[in-house]
Amino acid sequence: MSRKSIVLLAVAIFTAALFALDPGQTELEHNGWFRYTNQSSEFKITDPSVSRFSLERGYLRFSYQWAPPFFTKMTVDIFSSDKYPEGATVRLKEAYADIAMPVVRDFNFTAGLQKHYFGLIYSWDYTHPEKSLADDQGICASADYGLTINGYLPSGLGELQLGVYNGEGYKYAGKYVNLSPELLGNVRLTPFPGIALGVSMFTNAADQSHYKNDKKGRTTQSGSTFFMNADTANKNRFALAPMFKLAYGPVSLLGEYINYNYTRFFSYYKINFDSAGAVVDSTLNEKTKKYSFSGLDLVPTVTLAKRTLEIFGRFSLWDRKEEHDNEMQLNKDKSFIRYGAGFNYHFMRREKGKPGLEFQFAWTRTQPKNTELKPTDVLLAQVRFEWSTIINKPEL
Repeated sequence: MSRKSIVLLAVAIFTAALFALDPGQTELEHNGWFRYTNQSSEFKITDPSVSRFSLERGYLRFSYQWAPPFFTKMTVDIFSSDKYPEGATVRLKEAYADIAMPVVRDFNFTAGLQKHYFGLIYSWDYTHPEKSLADDQGICASADYGLTINGYLPSGLGELQLGVYNGEGYKYAGKYVNLSPELLGNVRLTPFPGIALGVSMFTNAADQSHYKNDKKGRTTQSGSTFFMNADTANKNRFALAPMFKLAYGPVSLLGEYINYNYTRFFSYYKINFDSAGAVVDSTLNEKTKKYSFSGLDLVPTVTLAKRTLEIFGRFSLWDRKEEHDNEMQLNKDKSFIRYGAGFNYHFMRREKGKPGLEFQFAWTRTQPKNTELKPTDVLLAQVRFEWSTIINKPEL
């Protein structure tokens, strides 16, 4: 392998660095994903449960270099949604300021809504058009509000990030953000060209309850009426994610293992009745339930035809365990094996090999570990179009 190839291979291992702007320059960027989704059971694509076109992503990025040590960036996402009658919605994805650290070379202090440096979620480049495993399973968000120290280790050894975040992710603010911050650490090392090894962890004392499976309001079970409190919280949260990437020539293998645990605390009032059916009083019941998740994700890729064509596969395992009768039992309905394959064809690439105009196709099958449940097949066909331009500071 030539020296040039080794250098390019090592660069590909790292997360793409920010495009260097001169002071006073502004960069505008757009990322658009126009997607067709077909979802069916047992590959019955002519009788699907989902068949639709949509704009899955519509990023608008605005970056400005104030001076060599000061950089700011904001990203908004405009995409298809049923939430509003207009058929689209807007959400904030990034809004942060970078300040170069005066003592430590190649490190920044970043404040604002920024990348969440856990596992593969922050560097997932969507060579496979579906989400990373942590993102897909709701372990954490790809961005969050917080403060980080982040940068590159000396001699090209790798990268390091340390951060404190809200912990609820970029979609939640205000009343959904509790008083307990999330602490995170991430390191990736490239000891040799073509090899990257890393590990991430985060911990959060409590994550307030805004999840779909929270029970709130009134419910009836076995003839008894319960009033649920809105105090459900996932406490003692801890997640760990080792990762690796191996690359040699046109072949690469990306992998990650995830382990995530928490305890759910919740309470409810049980309404007590007398023999005539009249309400007597209520009893406060407090309960806890432990959850444990673990998974493996592997993505092999072969790049051909002068980087015009990428052929990829994917294999994932996911186990969800829940506490029942003081034992951690596998929830087979929500545990699965997932596998599939696809390809990307690049009509044009941008600078540093970034996608410009690209067609993506992927098939994945998800088989629950409860063998009585049928597998789900998803076909994705996507046109990915991205561009950027730099606006120079006007001369006075």
